[in-house]
Amino acid sequence: MKTEVCIVGGGLVGLSAAIAFARQGREVILLEASDLKPEVPAELDARSIALSYSTIQIFRALELWPELQQNVAPITNIHVSSAGHFGVTRLKAEDCQLDAMGYVIEYHLLIQLLLNVAENEKNIQIITPARVETVEQADDAVKLQYLSANETSTLNTLLLVVADGANSSVREKLGISIETRDYQQTAVIANIKINQPSSDFAFERFTNNGPLALLPLPEQRYSMVWTNTPARAEALAQLSDEKFIQQVYRQFGYRLGLLDSVGTRVRFDLKLTRANQLAAGRAVLIGNAANTLHPVAGQGFNLALRDIGVLFDLLSGVNLQTDVVQSQLDVYQLQRVEDQHQAVNYGDRLVQLFSNNLPVLNHLRAGALAVLDLCPMMKKEVSWQGMGYGPGCSSLMRGVR
Repeated sequence: MKTEVCIVGGGLVGLSAAIAFARQGREVILLEASDLKPEVPAELDARSIALSYSTIQIFRALELWPELQQNVAPITNIHVSSAGHFGVTRLKAEDCQLDAMGYVIEYHLLIQLLLNVAENEKNIQIITPARVETVEQADDAVKLQYLSANETSTLNTLLLVVADGANSSVREKLGISIETRDYQQTAVIANIKINQPSSDFAFERFTNNGPLALLPLPEQRYSMVWTNTPARAEALAQLSDEKFIQQVYRQFGYRLGLLDSVGTRVRFDLKLTRANQLAAGRAVLIGNAANTLHPVAGQGFNLALRDIGVLFDLLSGVNLQTDVVQSQLDVYQLQRVEDQHQAVNYGDRLVQLFSNNLPVLNHLRAGALAVLDLCPMMKKEVSWQGMGYGPGCSSLMRGVR
């Protein structure tokens, strides 16, 4: 079997990449090791994804936004503060002449929409479950062997896009090494329901243990990501709902009014994973297979979409049968390094600055937030960077293709 593009990994990133290449008129085969059908969670157990403005523009260019926007909650204001200190910064969409700086959508709704589009796209063939067993590079193609329905099949592809996550087995088979760093932090994720209508405000509250992020959802709900030390995260997970809500009040206050209820609390340890190269021959890494970030800045999925945007531009109009592919993948690596470094370093600086209880730093960071709030130009720069507009800007990020 042959194809122009093979994408390994059928999550949000892999499906988005498949749709993007199909929009170029490419023949795409997507291999996914697990069942792609998403389960519909209980109202307060839904996992959420923050979509930056650059991601929205990419979805607009791929003609996905009209249906997506029916299920999102807008972020028109971002309120950044430090627990126990006076400093605060307020970022507003209107200051950037935008209706919203980003949106929040529940994971199962987003992946279901992307899956529906991919399944109805004539240029996309989805094979699942399919586990890649071997990868062999040649000058003119990549040869894969994969196991599906207890049978081993062979696939030759002109371009291999690796999107199978932080623990990518295909990355390992390509011989691409990684660097990891354990943040010694654990994120506690849960949804909360409030006793008043949801606002369009997102909150980033820096505490002595780590940042507490609250993102708006429809139906009087907020998605919460609370970073703590592993021991404290375990203790928070064991609390009754009532006692857990009291801990949220202690760190966040009553800005959202009263918290009526909280969903299932899920924990995951935070580690940075970075691939030492993004391309090898006719294979290229995108998304978490290339970089897995700290969630403090909410850049993981949005960074992956920017990967797709740059790759889309570089391969537009390129005959994948020619050796131009390898040279364009080299350019991809050069172009993506700066944006990826900036996203990693931005998250690292926030973690180092705000995840400690040193008295001098407490006052310095509070003062920094207060000063930033008084500098409109600096706030605009921070806002646009948070929306994904740093180094480079693909055509998809401008909303066109």
